[in-house]
Amino acid sequence: MTKHPIQITILNDSRQVVCEAECGIDWSSPEATDLASQRIKDRFGEGIQLAYLDLAEVEDNHDILQWNDIIKNKNLSLPLLLLNGQPRISGPFDIRQLLDTVEAEIEIMD
Repeated sequence: MTKHPIQITILNDSRQVVCEAECGIDWSSPEATDLASQRIKDRFGEGIQLAYLDLAEVEDNHDILQWNDIIKNKNLSLPLLLLNGQPRISGPFDIRQLLDTVEAEIEIMD
């Protein structure tokens, strides 16, 4: 269980086709985010929240507009994994990589 609250955010753009062979996790799928949320809860307890933001759906949001600029300026790939608002993985990742990244973040915070 973590002593520190962590906000996990997955930024993605459903308008983009990243891989024609449908490789990687489709984070826009509620099943994928539900499974990830359950694995996070099982491994770390209740102090960690997961949010998914589709850049295609929230273009008028100020934070999303800022992220669009950051993604473009830093040439980041989507999906983008954020922990407490900081980019941690740019490009395709799976649930195992997400969990490992959260674990590393917890170790750093302790």
